[in-house]
This record gives sequence, C-alpha cells and structure tokens, in this order.
Amino acid sequence: MEINEDIFTCILSYISDPKTLHSVLNALSTSHLLFPSALARFWELPVYLDSYDPQVASLSQNILDFLLQENLGYPLVESVRHLVVAVEHKPLRRPAPGKRHRITHDIPAEATALHKRLAELLNRAVNVESLDYHSFPSGLGLQSEHVPSLSYLVRLRSIAIDCAVTSRDRDIPSDAGPGNLSAKFDAEVWNLQPFLSRVGKEITSLDLRHVNQTMYTALRQKAEVFRSYHNLKHLRMDITEGVWDWTGHGEPVMGPGPAFTFPLLGFPALKRFELIVWDNTLTNSARGPLNLVHCNILTSLSIDVRESNSWMAFEPIKLFNALSPRDFPALCLLEVKDRVRNTAKHYWQPWDDKLGAWNREGRSYTGLVPRFLGAMDAGALPNLTSLWLDERVLLPPNYRISVQVLLAGAPLLPPRPSSPTLWPPPPSEEPINIEAWAESLRPPFAQLASLRVGFGAIDHLDAAVILDLCDPQKLTQFGFEWKWTEYYREEYFTDDPIDLRLLDQLRRFPKLTDVHILFPRPETKLSGLPDPDIDAVTLHDIASIFGCNSAICRVGIGNSLVWERHPSVPSEIILVSDASVPSNPAVPKFYHAGYLARDPSGDIWDNAVPPRPDRKAEMEQLTNLLQRIVK
Repeated sequence: MEINEDIFTCILSYISDPKTLHSVLNALSTSHLLFPSALARFWELPVYLDSYDPQVASLSQNILDFLLQENLGYPLVESVRHLVVAVEHKPLRRPAPGKRHRITHDIPAEATALHKRLAELLNRAVNVESLDYHSFPSGLGLQSEHVPSLSYLVRLRSIAIDCAVTSRDRDIPSDAGPGNLSAKFDAEVWNLQPFLSRVGKEITSLDLRHVNQTMYTALRQKAEVFRSYHNLKHLRMDITEGVWDWTGHGEPVMGPGPAFTFPLLGFPALKRFELIVWDNTLTNSARGPLNLVHCNILTSLSIDVRESNSWMAFEPIKLFNALSPRDFPALCLLEVKDRVRNTAKHYWQPWDDKLGAWNREGRSYTGLVPRFLGAMDAGALPNLTSLWLDERVLLPPNYRISVQVLLAGAPLLPPRPSSPTLWPPPPSEEPINIEAWAESLRPPFAQLASLRVGFGAIDHLDAAVILDLCDPQKLTQFGFEWKWTEYYREEYFTDDPIDLRLLDQLRRFPKLTDVHILFPRPETKLSGLPDPDIDAVTLHDIASIFGCNSAICRVGIGNSLVWERHPSVPSEIILVSDASVPSNPAVPKFYHAGYLARDPSGDIWDNAVPPRPDRKAEMEQLTNLLQRIVK
C-alpha cells in the first residue's frame, strides 16, 4: 500500500516524540521516497548537546563530527532548526531541595572541549531558529566571541539562556552586615552589549534564566535598546538568583526584597510575560517586577511564585493590591503558580513521623479576589478567558472554609485563630465579607473558556458548585487538585476509582476538551521512563474521564503526563506525553502544572525546578541516524 507523500507529511506533523520519529526512520531505508519527509520532520525537533558526564559528552562530540562534516553535498548542520546546548557537569544537575551547595570551579575537560567547538557550530548552523543554552550553576557561559557567530543566524527568533553561573564556592554568610552582596557573590555574566545590538532586535522570544542583581543592573542600563525590540512578543524572566537588597537582618533572603525598585525596561510589542519570582519580593502592595513591562498590551501574564527561604514562606502576597484591572485591557490569560513545600499531599498517611512530610498550605493573594477579578462585573478584563491558578490562591486568607460554603455565600466570618505550629504566624486580618467574595467570582467564571481552579484539593461536591459558575457553552478546559484522601478507605488501605459523581459534573459540558488533575493518587510514582509503568487504577480513572464525555480529547495527571483519544478509534486512548520532560512543549501549556513523582527510589518533592532530562538515549539514537545518513 502506497502512502501519498503529502498525507505522510501531514501525519508526521502531529508526531513530536523523538522515539516515535526514530522508529519511523528506522523502518525506512535512506533511499525510500518517504525518508526525506520523515527526516525533514525530525530536523524540526531539538538537537541536544550536553556534557554532564563523559559518556554524554562523547556522544556530543560524535554528533558534532557528523554535523560538521564537509565532504557531504549538503552540510547536515544546516538542517538543524532547534539547538539545545548544555555546558555543565553532572554533580550539580539536581541540587537537593532547600539546601545551598558548594560550587566547584573544576570544569571537566569534556565540558571545555564542547565549549571550544561552539563558535564553529554557531557559524555553520545557519538555519537555526531556536537556541537554548544552559551553563548554570557552574558551567561555561557564552562568551563575547560567540556573539558574532550568533549574528550570522539570520533565522534565529527564540533564545533561552542562563544569565549567570554561580561563582561562590561557599555559603553566603548569615552573619554578614547589611549592604549589597551581589558584587561579592554574584557570578560573571556574558557580555550584553554585542548580543543586544547585533542579535536581540530580531528575536520574538527571549528567556532569561538565573538573573542576579549584577545581570539585572546590566539589563536596566540597556532600556533604551529594549525600546527598539519591536519583534519581541514573549519574555520569560527568572529573577530568583543571588542576594539583591538584603538589609542584613537574619539569614540572607534570596532575590529582590519587597522594596526593590523596578523601572520600565521597554519591549513595546510584548504580548506574553512569564515571571519567576520569590515570594518575599511580592509582599508589599506594589507593582514590583510588573513595572518592567507595558501591562496594557499584555495578552498573557504568568507569575510563578517560589520560596525565598527554605524553612518559611512569606505571605500574604500583596501584588494584586497594587494592580488595576483597567491596566490589562488585552489580557486573555492570567496564571499564578503558588510553589509551596507540601509533600504531605503525596502520602495517604502524611502524619507518620517517619515520612518527615511538609504540610505547608498555599499563600494568600490579597487583592486578587474580590478587587482584581471582581472588577470584571464592571467591564474590566473584557478579554480574560483563561484563568490558571493552583493551591489556595482563590480562598480568603486565614479562613477555614469549604468551597461549598464559600460559593454558597456565607455571612461575615471572623478569621481563624493563628496556629501555634505555623511559622510565621498569619497576619491579623479584618473580617471578610464572604458573600461579596463569592459574588466577585461569578462574572469571571462565567466568562472563562479555560479554568485551572485554585481552591486547594476539592471533592465532587466542590466541583459541582465550582462548575455551576461556569458556562457549559464556553468551558473547554478544566484543571483541579482532587481530594483523593476523601475517597480513601483506611480499613482496606485502598481507595475507590475516581468518583462517578465527579464524572457526572464533567458530563454537563458539551465543549469540554481537556481535563487536568494536578496531583495523582498519593504514593503514585512513574517507573520505567521513558516507557512508564502506570498502575491499573490510574488507567481506569483516565478511561472513565474519557468515557463520561465524548467531547474530551485530552486528559492529564501531574505535569505533562497526558493521554489523547485515539483519532480513528474513539473508544481507545493513547499516551502522548510520559512526563519524562517537565514541562513538555509537545503538549498544551495547560498541562504544565502539578507534579508526578518519577523516581521510585527518590524523595517526593515539589516540581518547581525539575532536573534537566537525561537525553542520553535520544543522543544515541541521533548518532545512529547520522551514521546511516553519511554512509
């Protein structure tokens, strides 16, 4: 049976898994009429070069040898579209959570060898459209001599880069005096001037990772240049590296403090802004880092809030007290990821002292409800159709109140008393009008097409009152944290399949295409990646969700574990993302949240800074493919 080349190409366009594409290529001889189409699709996927251990570094050198061969009619390196280079080494790929680490400056010879070949690679990879460069925490960064090579990449439109390496070889002292520590403890940064003037103006997406104060100061001084960045539509900025303006009291707090001043950087055409920030930075009623951009033209705003101190969470977050919804007339998507240390949710019996589980609740976000979202009733935020929140972002601060009671509109309630075990103790709050709080959620929920709901873990009764606020003719995506423990039968040490009463609620929405459960059943772990062993109960849950509503085409659990309905056999489902790559760009961003443990022998921890995936198998497959091509 012959397959039309156009149809074959169309089919391949839906395949983003390298392993699957390699299987297709291995099934075809290099002389087959369809081999060029499959190869063309393969070259659209990222090519990885790494140096985190000697074996992978050796594979990188082999790949470079093939790509840079000159005795071929068409240099293979010119086929590369997306290049991911990491010049760092294995011991620091994944620091344990909550700990500072000693940084060694002994760069392995393998990493140095890869770094030396960068200039030649960039000079010849003339069709690269996307470059992702990793050097944090103690690798080798891009140097000024690499910038001229970058300027030859006329198709380059997307750059992601580590802005610093960690220069300190010891902990920041807790007894240091007040003042600016960045000059002593910040690392060197790559030379901005030639990059900004020769490369930056053409790019459409810029991802600045690990921005410390030294790097930020350099960026601020180039604000005039950024005002000419009329092509830049997407900016992702991580301002969590290093100590910025710590005042000298107690242990140094990472990142900018709440009083740090952020001037406008420019970016006149920016549409999507992703901010990674410490909680302490947002504890004042101030716009803070949102002063960096023009909010009135943003269509997407994502704020990822993390813990600036491992042993405590700063709250409440007061950013939204200072934001006027009238300043966001174009906003279509608002996302808040509230990263807190809560490992208790991953166990059936978290109170077991042997587990040492953290049970920190999410932060409160004063001003978000009812002030910011509530203004939609008066016509503000007219384009907001996607609201992605997690933890307890939508709940009143310091209140023990169920979602059902909240959304039913209770009378005035006093704040709950401070817990003697909570540190720091919650601030004193005036009584909140719960009825007004609930009413302010009705206009936004009725307007939404995509909702990831921040009410903490919910049960089927909570889901019912939440979905009652949504329009069945509009809602297409629904994400939530499921209260698994509500359905746990302790006497049998087991739990039931996902509750049918939840499925009844999902069945009500004829346009619902995506369902995402942020956290799996407690003690669920994926083993056998990249071909995961998934337990039968989870598979039954997924099949039940698909079965309850024929409109549902994707279901996910955790970050990037996603199934799709089979395109030709609707009663069957297929795994399209195995969660080995968080967050997997091959699946919708809606699924880039939550957590699913991957290593059965490792500690369960948060998913804020996942390890860089091990690409050894992919690199071996690429080496074998290149060998076939050059023969």
